[in-house]
Amino acid sequence: MVQDHKQSSIDVDRRRLLQGAGGVSIAAVAGCLGGDNGDEDAPIHVRLEVNSDNDDRVQMIDLISNSLEESGYFTTEIETYEFNDYTQRVMDPDYAENGYVPCIGLSGTFNPESFCQALHHSDNIGQCCNLNGISDDELDQMMDDARYGIDVADDDEERRERYDEIWEYLAEERYSSITHFDLQAGVMNTDVHGFRQNPFTESTFEYGLYAPQDEVVTWIDEDAHPDETDLSDLEEGGTLRAGLTEDPELFDPPYTTGANSTIVQVLIFEQLVVSDSEGNLYPWLAEDYELVESQDIDRTDYEEYMIEVDADEEGVLDTDEQVVVTHPEDSPIEDDTVRVLTPEQAGEAVEDGTFGMQFQYDLHEGIEFTNGEELTAEHVVATAERYENSDLEAQTYDSLLYAEEVDEYTVNLYAQIPDAEAERELPGLYIHSLEQADLEGGELDPDAGNEPIGTGPYELSEYEETQYIEYTKNDDYWLEELGLESKEWFDGSEEFPDGPVIDELEFEIVPDDSSRAGALQSDEIDMTYGLATDVLDDFEEDDDYVIDSVEAGGYEYIQYPMHVEPWDDERLRQAVNHLIPREEIVDNVLNGWARPAWTDLPELAEENGTTDAEALEEDIRPRNEYDPETAAELLEEVIDDYDLE
Repeated sequence: MVQDHKQSSIDVDRRRLLQGAGGVSIAAVAGCLGGDNGDEDAPIHVRLEVNSDNDDRVQMIDLISNSLEESGYFTTEIETYEFNDYTQRVMDPDYAENGYVPCIGLSGTFNPESFCQALHHSDNIGQCCNLNGISDDELDQMMDDARYGIDVADDDEERRERYDEIWEYLAEERYSSITHFDLQAGVMNTDVHGFRQNPFTESTFEYGLYAPQDEVVTWIDEDAHPDETDLSDLEEGGTLRAGLTEDPELFDPPYTTGANSTIVQVLIFEQLVVSDSEGNLYPWLAEDYELVESQDIDRTDYEEYMIEVDADEEGVLDTDEQVVVTHPEDSPIEDDTVRVLTPEQAGEAVEDGTFGMQFQYDLHEGIEFTNGEELTAEHVVATAERYENSDLEAQTYDSLLYAEEVDEYTVNLYAQIPDAEAERELPGLYIHSLEQADLEGGELDPDAGNEPIGTGPYELSEYEETQYIEYTKNDDYWLEELGLESKEWFDGSEEFPDGPVIDELEFEIVPDDSSRAGALQSDEIDMTYGLATDVLDDFEEDDDYVIDSVEAGGYEYIQYPMHVEPWDDERLRQAVNHLIPREEIVDNVLNGWARPAWTDLPELAEENGTTDAEALEEDIRPRNEYDPETAAELLEEVIDDYDLE
């Protein structure tokens, strides 16, 4: 039962909050958090948590807090944390037992499953964005059915129909409340030319600096305005100075889940494929790839290869091996022993021809890591092994069965069962050098004495924790050696370069939005992103700056504590959802730099995620609109049933 805390228990650190919030939002935040936090006699207490260094998010939570209190049914408190501390806090599996309502942002992919699975699939408890321990067997099965199996792998329409059922289910159960779809906005001075914003935060610089799949390349020119130049005016060399929103947690790809870490990793590490801004895939480290075979099997077909392992009362399995497949009929929570497939047995199954899908990748010959190693199939296999039992195991081994070296430059990646998203998910590994593939988790980091080694266009030259990161161009970058003519899919301009043209990158780590904006205005940096929307309006009106924006592949959300009464009652969650003023958040907090989330599906994932986007919104929007009267009706029922008065 949620306790009815009194006002004296409110522990908002107001000074820290106002320091974390930029100057543009201090007045708005101070006006609310400094006063009374609702009627002490209100029956339900809510503790909202948020990272203090995101001005817009803090204001949004404050607005939601006020809305809850104005209903007369809630008292609220707001607790704030610095971003890295906050993400570690909410990703802890034990966080689900606290009864708190966290706010955070999710960056997905072009696949619709990333906008429901990460938040709601029980495999992601403590792994990704399932912050409050949602574990719903029926929903897990629905998500699996929309992604896995020969019927959805071969039939896009069937897949879309199943996702429509998921959005309907989530609207009814309301485990999370998605508030809005962000806009990704890069702000730069007029020295920066050619930059284009990617829908995903983690690809901000990787994509903006060089993306031949969309003919994007950034260069520095101090003598002309970006509106007056095109590719024919490209200048090589120079330094790009940029402001980062956070210090990276690690430079170790399998052991970080935050976008702020990925932003700095992907300048060094690369994948077998690359995506354009519309989600189309192109071979990258791979010269080409193909789906060789797809077989109509399910996970029970691995039964003869499985071994038994013990499970304790909390469902923890007694094995140090990566669990690739768990027998669908076994439950780690309910059974003392569980049948599982580990990588060794997965290899045996593949050898016998038991697998869901086989993709074959032919690697470019002559690609070198910055330590001189030549990329081979062995590197891909070693990388897959390093992802075992990592922080990304749930996302990696939800599809991957086995990585197999065929010959020096050919590798097979096998999916466990037919998977509609395997083409994108299987090659989602950032390829390691053999020198670093055996490092312990978290050890691939300069703080551990290991400078990251990759195949990417830049090398880490200097890193001062919480202060700055500097890169220099990889003079032996493989694409410049092979030439874009090695990419059969490239049909762009002959003037387009064979690699990025900027020589040096200097990233200043400035978490505070207003300080980052000030650094841009005082010419300490050339560009940044993630600014508070009040500031974006100012930059948009100034001819000395350019803004490039696109609807993001992500959103903001709050998630309800399913393991604490009365939050396990969907009526309470539905009621709170009706008290979230989405339009007011977008108009008054975000100044129009966002779109209200009437459904859980961003525009970029609509093609595969719904049969009819307009019909989906028409159906679900009424359940997400601000509606205090409906909220009050639901809350009265909850209060009566739980005797909360």
